[in-house]
Amino acid sequence: MTLRPTSGPGWLCASTLLGTVAVLACGPFFPENALDQPRGILRPPLFHFQSEMKQTALPPDIHVTQPPGTPAFTLDLEMEELKQIMAGQPVDEAWFDSYRELRRAMLHEGDDSEHSMRPKDDLNTPAWSKAKRGLAQIIAPLPEDMRLYLQGAAARLDANDLTLDDPFKTARGFWLQLLALPAEKRAHRSTWAAWMLFRTTAHDEQGRWLAETRKLARAGFKDCLHLGIEAAYILGREGSDYAEASEVKAAEWKRAAMLRALLGLSHAEDRLRHDRRLLIDWSEDFAREVMADPFLRRVQMLQLVESMESLGGWQTGQPQKPLTDDNLQQWLASFEKAGVTDQQEAVLLAWITYNAARFEEARRWLALAPAEDVNALALRGKLAAMRGNRHEAQQALKRMATKLPTPETDARSTWERDQQNEWFPLTSANYAAVRTHKLLADCAVAQVAHNDFAGALQTFLRTDYWSDAAYIAERLLSVEELLALSHSGKIRPLKKMIVPDAELRTGPLSIGFLEAKYGGWLDTDRMDRFTYLVARRLAREGLIKEACKLLPADLERALLRFDAERRRSKDAGLPAAERGRALWTAAQIELSLGMELFGYEDAPDFTLCGGAFSLYSFHERRKSPLWRSSWEDAPQTPEETLKFKPVLPATADELWSLRHYSPPTERRFHYRYVAADLAWRAAGLMPNDQEEKARVLATAGTWLKNRDSQSADRFYKALVNRNPSVPLAQKADQKRWFPEVDWRFDLTLE
Repeated sequence: MTLRPTSGPGWLCASTLLGTVAVLACGPFFPENALDQPRGILRPPLFHFQSEMKQTALPPDIHVTQPPGTPAFTLDLEMEELKQIMAGQPVDEAWFDSYRELRRAMLHEGDDSEHSMRPKDDLNTPAWSKAKRGLAQIIAPLPEDMRLYLQGAAARLDANDLTLDDPFKTARGFWLQLLALPAEKRAHRSTWAAWMLFRTTAHDEQGRWLAETRKLARAGFKDCLHLGIEAAYILGREGSDYAEASEVKAAEWKRAAMLRALLGLSHAEDRLRHDRRLLIDWSEDFAREVMADPFLRRVQMLQLVESMESLGGWQTGQPQKPLTDDNLQQWLASFEKAGVTDQQEAVLLAWITYNAARFEEARRWLALAPAEDVNALALRGKLAAMRGNRHEAQQALKRMATKLPTPETDARSTWERDQQNEWFPLTSANYAAVRTHKLLADCAVAQVAHNDFAGALQTFLRTDYWSDAAYIAERLLSVEELLALSHSGKIRPLKKMIVPDAELRTGPLSIGFLEAKYGGWLDTDRMDRFTYLVARRLAREGLIKEACKLLPADLERALLRFDAERRRSKDAGLPAAERGRALWTAAQIELSLGMELFGYEDAPDFTLCGGAFSLYSFHERRKSPLWRSSWEDAPQTPEETLKFKPVLPATADELWSLRHYSPPTERRFHYRYVAADLAWRAAGLMPNDQEEKARVLATAGTWLKNRDSQSADRFYKALVNRNPSVPLAQKADQKRWFPEVDWRFDLTLE
């Protein structure tokens, strides 16, 4: 029988894993826990600028129908506007379909931007050479400016010889003719014409037409494609050498840069990663314009939330002193002077000042924030935890948790893993779920600190903080409390685990089969690991019938056999030797299937990874005055000490639970020691100086000799001293340690 690997050289890397995100080339990934982070609850709420921007209301002068941040496919926008323009005109649906086909062909031929049209529209697009035959008939019902625009667009597509000095001269002629119309006759396509003149002229003329596009849009000419915003962005962006760039002030450019992402323009979100780091510094003129624009004011606050967290020293647990940043101070003074009255702005200012470790200012802003806002509640809870007020922290964070959905499974752990390989693993797609996992974990930490272990388990089970949930379920709650939570519906019901191929009704049950099936990394798609954790705890505590109600059929049979042998060993009507054999069978089952039937999910067995890795002792850290691991250097200064000092240390109730619900030994693979004790008692029931007794002692000692020679020593001495005539014992005496023992065991079930 092969024992599971121990912490030899092959496992050295994994045996030194921290409670933080593990980035190891030599071992698997283990996500961060929550309950072993001494000051983790104080970390600011997770923030992602792009995602928060998408929750920003558009300014009143911007009208869109698609949700903020979704791609603004120009064909869709054009057709939507066309319906409005042609309302009441004598055209039917067939005409609209013809127009759409014409524009599909035009865009396919001449516009390769990512948002020209949806991928499905790009399929089976008619060739321009064919589609243009119907141009005159299709555009006939349109207003004059729209006809001229499309004639220019067609001429541009027909300009095949790009080697000519001016291949787009004919196209520009149509657009210039359009712009020469009286203003009232060119309301629909003036901005489009100016934009296309920008795209088809030499560089020294482009600035003129960008400026014209911007002016036309600002003057109220129709601009469903937001070309005025795009023109302002291009004119005023960093590195622009257009003479007209000076017309775009800093505030207007910043507004355009931010609006592009909300409007879903091409490559806007990628550019936002760069653009949001520009124009964050305070100046009097810039601040005046920002304060006057509610949209820009919120943008500036979002930028400060992000920048203050990155500068605030939260990586070490908590900044040592308030951040004294002149730029921040000036922005805060501007917000004060502007007289912030919007409650959501108060939340953002509280977030900014919290991130900057200006906690008194954060409390002042929170007093103006909505009572039930999620971010405000999170910050109130963190500030209460910082003061050591466990009750207030729990109250605020529990209210926050009730407002959060149960997030997508494994979103947070996947994000942490992806940080090893990706530059920007936090995206608008996963931000909400990752953030929710973290906020719920904060709530659960506060619940543990308030001795609400049952509530903390319920909260952690909504997250992917699995080790934290396992810690509570195995060490802080009684098994009766776990069952009561299930029966009351406060956690998901504990039901019989149905596993493929588990219904083996007759014949032998292979130990190797069961080890391979249940002893490795648990397939959560195949088994509910929380139910499996509870089943193993029931088995450890001798509640065999209850455990069997949950275990898969094959493990149930193995556990019933174990229980039957244990009961036979206590039958006073049987001879001592027979009782000893029964206990020996139970010992072998405990040893062989200890991980599968009795293993702790976390320390000391680490069933969560099939026992393949020995992680640090989660519970030992929480019992210590400083939560640091043995491989971390001892703190030398008060600042270093603060890093490891828990803001919410374990309570007396938690420490009581740890004493009462801990395993009989904290040594790795605790069930080996339980099995060895059973074997010791079995040998005690067998007559001395017999092969059977000697083999039991030699085998059980072998289970321990490589990991714990001191614990194995009693078996060696008993083997030699109580069986002097047995060859196996004589070999042990000659070797002064255990001889090789051929031990094979399998279950034979009725």
